[in-house]
Amino acid sequence: MEMTTIELRKITASEGMVLTNGEAYSKEVYLGCNDNPDNWQEITEEEYKIIIEKLNFKSDI
Repeated sequence: MEMTTIELRKITASEGMVLTNGEAYSKEVYLGCNDNPDNWQEITEEEYKIIIEKLNFKSDI
């Protein structure tokens, strides 16, 4: 039997902010093994809404 410990890293956007890596948007992100928090930045919810409207997407945030 083999036992493995997995470290789970989560980043959470500040109040009124949304996380983005330029392609994905979320309030919380669980980082993959090759992802880095430096790949993510915060934008305001207003900026997020403008981006979603321009892309004609439905927002779940």
